[in-house]
Amino acid sequence: MSNRQPNAFHRAFPAREFFRGSARSVLFWSLFNGLLLACLLVDLFLIVDLLNHRGRITVRGEQNVQLLQEIRNEPALVNPPAEEPTEQPAPPPAEAEAEKKQEAPAEKPAEPEPPAEPAPVVSKLMILTDTGILPSVWWLHSKYQMGIMPQLYQRFPILHENQKALFALILTALVLASIRVLIRWRLRQRSLKISHHVSMTLRNMIHRQALRMGPGDLSGKETEQAFHLFIKDVGTVQNGVFEWVYQLARHPLALIIMLLFAISIDWRLTLQCLIPLAAAWYFLLQHRKEYELQHAKTLVNIETELSLLAENLRSTRLVRGYGMETAEHEQFQKHLDKYTENLDNLKRVEGWGHRIARGLAVFCSCLVLFLVGYKVLVNPDSLPLSAAILIVGIFAFFYLPVNGMYQLMHLRNDASIAASSIYRYLNQIPEVSQAVGAKFQEPLSQSLQFENVSYTQSANSPKILNGFDLKIPAGTSTALVSLEALAPRAVSYLVPRFIEPKSGRVLIDGEDTAWVTLESLRAEAIYVSGNDPCLTGTVKENIRCGDERYSLQEIIAASKEAHAHQFIQNLPQGYETALGQHGEELTAGECFRLGLARALLRKPALMIIEEPEDTLDDDTKTLLEDAYTRIFQNRTVLIIPSRINTLRRVDQVVLIHEGKVEAVDSQSNLLKKSALYRHWEYTRFNQFRHVQESSTER
Repeated sequence: MSNRQPNAFHRAFPAREFFRGSARSVLFWSLFNGLLLACLLVDLFLIVDLLNHRGRITVRGEQNVQLLQEIRNEPALVNPPAEEPTEQPAPPPAEAEAEKKQEAPAEKPAEPEPPAEPAPVVSKLMILTDTGILPSVWWLHSKYQMGIMPQLYQRFPILHENQKALFALILTALVLASIRVLIRWRLRQRSLKISHHVSMTLRNMIHRQALRMGPGDLSGKETEQAFHLFIKDVGTVQNGVFEWVYQLARHPLALIIMLLFAISIDWRLTLQCLIPLAAAWYFLLQHRKEYELQHAKTLVNIETELSLLAENLRSTRLVRGYGMETAEHEQFQKHLDKYTENLDNLKRVEGWGHRIARGLAVFCSCLVLFLVGYKVLVNPDSLPLSAAILIVGIFAFFYLPVNGMYQLMHLRNDASIAASSIYRYLNQIPEVSQAVGAKFQEPLSQSLQFENVSYTQSANSPKILNGFDLKIPAGTSTALVSLEALAPRAVSYLVPRFIEPKSGRVLIDGEDTAWVTLESLRAEAIYVSGNDPCLTGTVKENIRCGDERYSLQEIIAASKEAHAHQFIQNLPQGYETALGQHGEELTAGECFRLGLARALLRKPALMIIEEPEDTLDDDTKTLLEDAYTRIFQNRTVLIIPSRINTLRRVDQVVLIHEGKVEAVDSQSNLLKKSALYRHWEYTRFNQFRHVQESSTER
């Protein structure tokens, strides 16, 4: 089943956008670029025709001679350069009749005269040399009745001589080509602007959706998905939109102009050449699809045989232990032969594909050359050599825009798949929402209670919490531990409503948190994680988090309470030091203490602390012990510990197993009473665990 939604790309960049803003200017400049292409083709024809005729023209007939003289804008020649012998014309019939009347007697009536014989036609021959583009003008005028070409020839005397005309035409071609390059650059910049606007719109939507979905990602998969969509998929859509706008502004119009130009020269010949070319292109497309399918199958077979060959390396102990060397060698050789055979098949498929493509290209080229050459030999007046060369050149350049359009469809499909992933994410409904008429949450003063809470990440995944019941008195500190790493985090996320329970309730002082405002709830239940990165900005901005109500003195006081003030003072600019991707890098302990200062600045009644997984140095541990002494006073604290000293400090430890509360007691009592807790503590804090981890990594 395809992952692509039919209208995903159209949704990201609707067709109507082509007629708005920058896209409309792209259409305008592409039309102007097409006009320049037509002028460039005419200029190239004039250059080739000038080199072919060298400015020599021969005209027969008095009417043609007079027309040629009009084109050259000169009076009729008294003595033309070359003239065939002509007979003396007979006198007009009227004069002959008058003479006969004078000679005849007056009394005799006039006898009817026999009809006069027609006068012989005067046949003139004019041969001119070094006339510049005059032969081309004459042919175009006689074939298309183009009045613009004679006017062009008359107004620019530089076109009257071969050398000057050649220089002018080459200079014109250079100017036209340079303008086209500048227009293509402008088209590229406009297309980039359009694609950049689309990408920024999508990234804004993803950012808003990520904030709308809330921070309820326990495992981090949703965050990684949003990050992948934000960076890679939006980049794919951006590239697809750029190519779609830029290439559509170039290739179709260029194809139409070149085709119309070839048809205007000789439509029958153009049709005769297009039919075999179109048939060959269709055959090549079908062959390319079949080749890609066969290529993919062959690669799968190669990977399979290669994995089987690698599997033999893992069974050396069994082979040597049971004396299977001969059989194993035969089996290995068998798979090696199949692997070699698949490689040969791949080379053969690739070889035949290239041969067929080249053979078709050569055949079509020869057929086009034959048709054009035959037309030139049979009727050179209808198709001069210069026009034939131009037609052959047009057909040769057909490949570039046609292949560009074919590649563009692949890029559009890739962009459509990426856009489908983005819009599927944007269409997700947030798990947490604020109820209508929600109340303001007062600070915790009595108890925090979980009533029969169940939670699962998805319908098909196992339950993380299943009938979880717990009551925590206000003003106490509680550690949450479990063999399932997500269970303590799920309990912690439920309090500020980062996630919603599938069933059950979370109560603060007897009030269901589902019916209070998210802003007031999260102001009184602040979550601090030691795995959170620093925000991009200064240290002061990291602690203040955009809330201008807090002064620098209050920020410093909170930093001192969290034992962060000393290392902040040692930074290059103190509280104005930039942090983040392009700023100063802090250690895990420094980031954690900065997070504690951020939370303490707001003086919450309930703090939820997830200690960092990274190993902390001894100085940081000592500072944290003193900071915890201040934090735990007159405040309810939930903590997910990563240090044994934290477990010893808290009032109670809640052991969670299979989604339920297994035991609640102090750390020392749990060591005595609960084998499950002893197992958990040993796996987390035994002194040999780092040695085991390092040896496993090796």
